[in-house]
Amino acid sequence: MDIVTQSEQETINLGMVIGSALHSGDVLALHGDLGAGKTHFVQGIARGMGIDANVVSPTFTILNFYEHDIPLQHFDFYRLEEEYELDDLGFDDYVTSGVTVIEWSEKFSDRLPDDALHITIKKTSLTGRVFQFQFIGDRWLQVEKEVQKYAISH
Repeated sequence: MDIVTQSEQETINLGMVIGSALHSGDVLALHGDLGAGKTHFVQGIARGMGIDANVVSPTFTILNFYEHDIPLQHFDFYRLEEEYELDDLGFDDYVTSGVTVIEWSEKFSDRLPDDALHITIKKTSLTGRVFQFQFIGDRWLQVEKEVQKYAISH
């Protein structure tokens, strides 16, 4: 399923729709070039989950943790070089609870759960984006329904 956004705010709004339907244990694998809008999208996810914190890219910290009823773990694998670095972070413990969103997830794709939601973001213009969703398994039915509703209303 592909969804088009035409502005930063629409990208955030799409994230909010998805964030409102997420459950503990959900893992989202984000794919996209630098500047594709991944962090804005995660800002929307956090808002949709009810998190009011200032969500920023974890490029230098590798992980930003946002405490909430269902916590949000926002990883960025961009600067990681070796798989053992995930072990040092306790990565496997994070993906079993809370919501985990991973930027540059393709670097260590074999460490992702089989049913992770893969989202590819492609930049089409200065503010335009195409989001390509790969829903795997029944766990994503509610999220898929919310994304379809969003697509119809926009």
